[in-house]
Amino acid sequence: MEVLSKEDIFPTLKKLFSSAKKSLKISSPWIKTEVFEKLLDNKKINLELIIRNSEIEDFLITDTDIFEIVKEIGGRIYLNPDIHSKFVIVDEEIAVVGSANITKSGIYLDGNIETAVLIDDKKEVKKLLSQFESIKSSSIDIFQEIAGIVLNSVSAISSEVLLFQEIPQQTYVKIPISQKAFLLGRIAIVKDINDSVFSTFYNFAGKSIFTEPKKLEMVITEKDPVLRKVLLLAYLNEKNASIKVGQLELLAEFNPEKIKEKESILKTPMTPPQAGSLVYTLKNEKEIEDIMQINHAGYQMSRPVRFGKLFNSNLNAFIDLEKIYTMHMAVLGTTGSGKTTFVRRLLENLNFNDIKVYIFDLYGEYGKSVKDKYELSFPNTLFPISFENIKELFRQYGVLFQEKSTEEKRVGAFLRKNLKPDLHIIGFREKSLEDLVIEAAELADIKGELRNELFLFMDMLRRDFEEEFLKVHPQIVKEMEDSLITDKNAVIYNFQEVEDPVTRVNIAGILMKEIFRLSKTDRKKSVIILEEAQNFAPEKGFGEIQSGSSNLSYLMARKIATEGRKFNLGLIAITQRPANISKYVLSQLNTQAVFKLINRNDLDAVSVFFEYSKEDIFSVLPFLKPGTGFITGLGVPFGILTEIKLG
Repeated sequence: MEVLSKEDIFPTLKKLFSSAKKSLKISSPWIKTEVFEKLLDNKKINLELIIRNSEIEDFLITDTDIFEIVKEIGGRIYLNPDIHSKFVIVDEEIAVVGSANITKSGIYLDGNIETAVLIDDKKEVKKLLSQFESIKSSSIDIFQEIAGIVLNSVSAISSEVLLFQEIPQQTYVKIPISQKAFLLGRIAIVKDINDSVFSTFYNFAGKSIFTEPKKLEMVITEKDPVLRKVLLLAYLNEKNASIKVGQLELLAEFNPEKIKEKESILKTPMTPPQAGSLVYTLKNEKEIEDIMQINHAGYQMSRPVRFGKLFNSNLNAFIDLEKIYTMHMAVLGTTGSGKTTFVRRLLENLNFNDIKVYIFDLYGEYGKSVKDKYELSFPNTLFPISFENIKELFRQYGVLFQEKSTEEKRVGAFLRKNLKPDLHIIGFREKSLEDLVIEAAELADIKGELRNELFLFMDMLRRDFEEEFLKVHPQIVKEMEDSLITDKNAVIYNFQEVEDPVTRVNIAGILMKEIFRLSKTDRKKSVIILEEAQNFAPEKGFGEIQSGSSNLSYLMARKIATEGRKFNLGLIAITQRPANISKYVLSQLNTQAVFKLINRNDLDAVSVFFEYSKEDIFSVLPFLKPGTGFITGLGVPFGILTEIKLG
């Protein structure tokens, strides 16, 4: 140990700075750039600096360009309102402790009378190093993404935050509560307190933040974002100042240490954060991605699938596929909102090794999204699966069929026998629609009116449909059977050419029935994707398709939504009209992806997915940009606003 006089301090520090090889740790309440640069002499080294920010006057002493200098060399600056210690540790092996700041008056010859001690005893240096780390732990790393400071807590899940910078609504933030654990939240609403508010408050504020307008102006007008945070933090240590206030919704308490203990790492916040707690953004931190791979119960996702980014960030967003094939999902949004693209992104990032996906594609939108697939494109034909279906076709084409006469009953019995809502029994396995109608006509009396009516009915069908498509039914049945036993794990049913809505729901219903049967037998993980689901499972009174027992696709959608989870069969229902899809089916879809919606009825239909704390998101649904959506439910840790890549 060596005592340093006033004359010795600067040369000793200069020598130590020059000889430093690994690190410099400096505690100096105030610091001047000129002195610091002479000591450092352009040296690139691991640098940590603790300075004082008790009041804004601290930065009339400390030169504010020190922040840019330290940042350029990759160093860190920590702010502490109570710091008075003055010492330097070099390479964690030697130190200088004294009364001098790193300023002209502190270490230059014409400055104050200061004294210091040079310490080279490793044990003592180690103690000083521990003291440095202790001070640092209670200081603010100004180069971190500090978003603001908690002003007050409204409840355990809601706080008001004074923001230090421009932060978009829906930005994710954290409030540390221990070395590892933190509260996770989002900035729901940002309120701007402008100059006119200052003027209004000034007359009655008394000894408040507005009583020193020059200082406040200094903070507000500072352009450099780092320096603005520095000045604002210092100003706040003098006064309870506020410029921008954010409403913070606290989503969960996150503790990664629980992963090792195989416990839920997300807890519901029960204790509100203290006023004065610092709030940090999570814009570019890996920990938020780790959180995004946790399911609603707080455990690691079994099958995380990436689909896009968290809103206003570069961080990946995930959904738990296991919660979809066991608990189902709704994808809701107006035309062009990005709902179909969202599902395509899921498919692009899905590992198909142990899960089968059946896509009911109304408009031929999925072929390019899935590479290794079995695709069955249906022609523009008619596919009745019950006598009621064919009877309705007769009515549409002017054939009166009442089953009163013997021949009508004979024809009716024949059609009932062949038109069954089951792939293994239906007469289309061997005969086409044309075959069935002609055979039915031949059962009628040779000279009777019904015979002529049925042949005329067939002639009218040939004018409305290509004749070959009235003969393809055995081929369609064979291809449907092949699609159910293919070794491809992605099967696309393309209905783009099918014009008749009853044919669509009939084919879809028969296929869904067979998929459900397969799932009950083999219990393999599988998912059905229903594009424009309101066409297959409509709400009563909406659309051109009935929602009752005559609609097999509606019945099977209900059955799968209710029972599919027992057999690892999931359902993803996509619709642009949430008001028009069966409310019962919608209620069984336990993960929801909601994109832009405009129609009042549709907004009412999805309002049940938005709890009170998410009213701000619900209110902006009509204004969301394409590709921006809110994901909530069992497949994500909590409700998240996300962005997907369009195109």
